[in-house]
Amino acid sequence: MKNYFSFFILFILVNLAAQAQSESLFSNYMLMRSVTNRSFVGADKAINAVFCNHTSFLGFNNDMENPGIPVTSAFGVDAPVEIFGKKCGAGILMLSDKIGFQNNIKFDLSLAYHHVMESATLGFGLSLGFDNYTIDPSWNLGEMDDADYSDYWASESEDDLIPVKSPSAMIFALGLGAYYETPTYYVGLNASNINRGEISRISEGGQEYKYSYYAAHFNLSGAYNIALPDPLFDLQPSAVLRTDLAAYSLDLNATMFYKKRHWAGFGLRMSPANIASFTLLFGTELKNSLLVGYALDVNMGGIGSAGGPTSHEIVVSYSFNIESKRDMKYKSVRYL
Repeated sequence: MKNYFSFFILFILVNLAAQAQSESLFSNYMLMRSVTNRSFVGADKAINAVFCNHTSFLGFNNDMENPGIPVTSAFGVDAPVEIFGKKCGAGILMLSDKIGFQNNIKFDLSLAYHHVMESATLGFGLSLGFDNYTIDPSWNLGEMDDADYSDYWASESEDDLIPVKSPSAMIFALGLGAYYETPTYYVGLNASNINRGEISRISEGGQEYKYSYYAAHFNLSGAYNIALPDPLFDLQPSAVLRTDLAAYSLDLNATMFYKKRHWAGFGLRMSPANIASFTLLFGTELKNSLLVGYALDVNMGGIGSAGGPTSHEIVVSYSFNIESKRDMKYKSVRYL
C-alpha cells in the first residue's frame, strides 16, 4: 500500500510538472541571492562560490521500487568585473533538478550592472542559458505477473504518449533581475524563463506532441536588518514571494544572528490554501568567509500528515577577496 501511495504522489507531481515546469525552490534563499536573483552577481567585492543540495520527501524510500523523490543541486560562481569603467558582475550557474521521471539540467551565464549611489545600490541583471530536459520512461511498478500491479500498468504500445526511449530537449532560457540595496535593507525582483520554451516529442507515427513548457516564474524577495539593544545580536526578517501567475508560495522568515557569524531562524511557507510547511534554519561562518547553512522543512497537512515526510537543505559558500591585502574584510553572512 505504501508503494502504491508513494507512486501516486510522484505521478501527480510529474503531471503537474508536465503542464508547466516549476522553478527550483530553496529554503536558504537569503544565503543564495546570486542564485535566486541573477542581478546580484558581482555585487560583493569578492569572488563567491556557493553549493546547495535540497532533498525532499524524506519519509518516502528512494529505491528501485519507489524512485523519484525530488532532489535539487545548484552550484554557482560570481565575481565583480569592470566594463567600460562601470561596476558590473558576471556569474555562472549549474543546476540539477530531479523529480519523478524527470531530470532537468540548467546552465546559464549572467551579467549585471551595479549603479552605486550615495546611500544605496541599484542593480540590473540579465541571464542567458539552456535547460536540458529528459524523461526516463522506465516505470518500475514491480512484477507484471502480479495481479496487484496489472491494473496500474500501461505500456507504450497502449498509449502513444508514453515514450519508448528517453526523450530529451534543449531549451533556451532568458531571465531578468533587479534589486535595490541600502545598508539596512534590500528588495529584489527576478523573472526567469520569460521566453516560455516549449518541449515537444515526435511519436513513432510522426505526430508531434507539445506536452510541456517552461512557464515564466517571478520572485520578489527582501530582508531588513534590525539592530538589537545587545550589540552581540541582530535580527533579520526576510521574505520571498514566488509565482508563475497561476499559483504562488510565500516564505516568511526571522533569523537571529550572534556576533554576526552564527545564526538560527524560523520560517513559514504558505500557499493559497494553507500553511504548507515550517522551516528551521541554522548556520555558521567557520573561517575566512566559509559559510555553512542548514534548513529543515517540515510539511504541515496534506502528504505530510500521511507519512510525515520532510525536506532538508545544506548550503556551503566561500568568498575570496580579490582586492588588496590591506582590505581583508570579508563580507559577513548578513548581506551588509
